[in-house]
Amino acid sequence: MGCVGLLINAVLNLYRFLRNALVRVFRRPPDFVWIPVSGSLPEFETRRGLLRRRLGPRPSGPSLEGIRSRLDRILADGRPSGVVLRVENLDAGWASIEELRHELERFKGRGKRVVAYLVDGGTRDYYLASAADEIFATPLSTLNVVGLSARVNFLKDALARVGVRTEVVAVSPYKSAGDTLARSDFSEESREQTERLVDRRFGALVAAVSAGRGMAPDEVRRLIDGAPYTPTAAVGKGLIDGVLYEDELPERLGEGGRVWLEEWSGARRALRVPYRRRARRLVAVVGVEGTIVRGRSRKLPVPLPLVGREQAGSDSVVAALRLAERNRRAGAVLLHVDSPGGDALASDLMWREVERIRRKKPVVVLMGNAAASGGYYVSAAASHVVVRENTVTGSIGVILTRPVASGLLENLGVNPVTVERGARSNLLDPRREPTADELSVLQSQLAAVYDEFKDRVVRGREMDPATLEDLAGGRVWTGAEALERGLVDEVGGFRDALGKARSLARMDGTDAGTFLKVSVPTGARPSPGDPVRDAVDAILEAFAELKTSRVWAMVPYWVEDDL
Repeated sequence: MGCVGLLINAVLNLYRFLRNALVRVFRRPPDFVWIPVSGSLPEFETRRGLLRRRLGPRPSGPSLEGIRSRLDRILADGRPSGVVLRVENLDAGWASIEELRHELERFKGRGKRVVAYLVDGGTRDYYLASAADEIFATPLSTLNVVGLSARVNFLKDALARVGVRTEVVAVSPYKSAGDTLARSDFSEESREQTERLVDRRFGALVAAVSAGRGMAPDEVRRLIDGAPYTPTAAVGKGLIDGVLYEDELPERLGEGGRVWLEEWSGARRALRVPYRRRARRLVAVVGVEGTIVRGRSRKLPVPLPLVGREQAGSDSVVAALRLAERNRRAGAVLLHVDSPGGDALASDLMWREVERIRRKKPVVVLMGNAAASGGYYVSAAASHVVVRENTVTGSIGVILTRPVASGLLENLGVNPVTVERGARSNLLDPRREPTADELSVLQSQLAAVYDEFKDRVVRGREMDPATLEDLAGGRVWTGAEALERGLVDEVGGFRDALGKARSLARMDGTDAGTFLKVSVPTGARPSPGDPVRDAVDAILEAFAELKTSRVWAMVPYWVEDDL
């Protein structure tokens, strides 16, 4: 197989050599390349089969992997002057935008120019655009840099109208993931924690704009308080550099002349292709993305309380980790965790695989927008944890939810009658109120799971139990705060995590930059079959998670809101 691989590489590189020679002689690359930036900016490209590409909706925007690849390709060619980012409808998490900002800074550090073109820019759009050398906006747009907010829809009163409530047992008032179902407003502890995180994130926004636009932080805060702005007003305030249509950009960027801008689809054909190297060893990349649940991974057509929309199933993730373990060329595993947590048992099953595999191969965790509660549980056993400054992490704690539908049944005229054997045979029966004895039992079960969670962290992070007590109890931290408290090892991005994985696996220079994405198995059921039936089945499976009393290692609800 080694000889075959070398032969394939030789043939491919010969083709690339001839192609590059022709491109250099006959094709001139554009001066600037358009790169659209929109949507949620997932870390990696999603593999989509032929049928799914035909029937499914188009992806909402590019991935960080795709943008990194385009920037690297431009740098490898060297001839284009830079890129123009078309920033529009950006709803990515703050850690994802932070990652892209670092990539742009790296690109600029290699002597290239970055221009941002805003189409009705909001706060997230402008946070990204402030990393550019110049910012322009379309004439009739509005610059909505109005700041940050955390919004929560509390459901207690709405559920009460139909006779349903949820009994929530938590390890601490800070562990507030169940409050959206059990309360009508913030608890004192939850409000304090939410305000602290919003303050930290707002501080990061102010610092980024201050550095990018050369303004004092107090001036940035004053400008945010005065937003929104028309484009002309934004120019006057120094927030952007000009107002123009796309077709006017070539002349503006040419500074007296006229430059050539081209979309990536055309520009890539004029760029030289890097030569391929076959690495002896590589890093296997596995994703834990979405709410952690038992069974297979799935994506719902609509988000649901607690279980969200995208779900990382324990069976699928465990299978992917074992594939990475068995791959002889994989010298290390990079586990990308972007999850608010979820089912405690499913989290523990994933943790066990990480803890077991790291004895054979290094496992480096890269935390995304959130790696908290169950997401942190999974990460605790890793050899090394890389976090972004804006990642939401920690939330070491658990809750137990027990639905109570006795009021609903009464309203419907349903009289549930049971014949029992065993004093606690109806411990989790949602058709009636729990007794004081049953609540005591549930509290004991919750405490046992919580103790195990803390033990996993103490062992994985080599931390004193007394020190952990002040960090646990459901308390949530930004990535920068987590580093200060010893919950993670390093603030960085994808390149840093990949480099650490290679270093721990003692890979040599010829293996640099190589990684293999391990696809998460989707289960036995074909996908897509009947799209409507599949969507209904997925929603029913998710509702089964909610109607069953269980222990959740879940981050507080507001993390996924628009901060």
